Amino acid sequence: MDADRVPIPDVVVHHFTTHIDARGSLTEIFRSSWGGVPIRQWTAMTLGARVIRGPSVHRRHSDAVIALTGVLQIGLRDLREKSPAFRQTCRLALPGLQPMVVFIPPGVMHTFYAATEVTLVLVGTTHEYDPDDDIRCQWQDAGLDVDESVIGTNDSRARSLDDVIAALRSGN
Repeated sequence: MDADRVPIPDVVVHHFTTHIDARGSLTEIFRSSWGGVPIRQWTAMTLGARVIRGPSVHRRHSDAVIALTGVLQIGLRDLREKSPAFRQTCRLALPGLQPMVVFIPPGVMHTFYAATEVTLVLVGTTHEYDPDDDIRCQWQDAGLDVDESVIGTNDSRARSLDDVIAALRSGN
């Protein structure tokens, strides 16, 4: 999907400008003047080729996601019941060679997938990590367009999609 036409409200994509000269390149990856959200924690992670991480959704915090190397596919599903895009999905591709940031608001489930190569990802969050704000969905139940040969994890905390929606609704 074109990163400039995300059908889920409040998911924002900001393209970066890279300055290249004889010394190499320089890319600013965050400025408060871009709007977005105030970031309180940054986390770096790698995903191996054909590895999926997630899906999860948060009640309180927003994420800012940047692929630094490789190509990160982000699967999104709007789980905000009052949203006009409730249950709608989309997938964005973030190439490390054309960096951009995707801001994901609370209530939007997200999955990270490195389809073809090891991918280095930087994730900023508006709150420090809190396991109570990390609602995990069974990746097979998320309804995202990934094939069955990916390497996912069977997380004992992961719930069915309907249970995730109920947990968001109830606050549990």
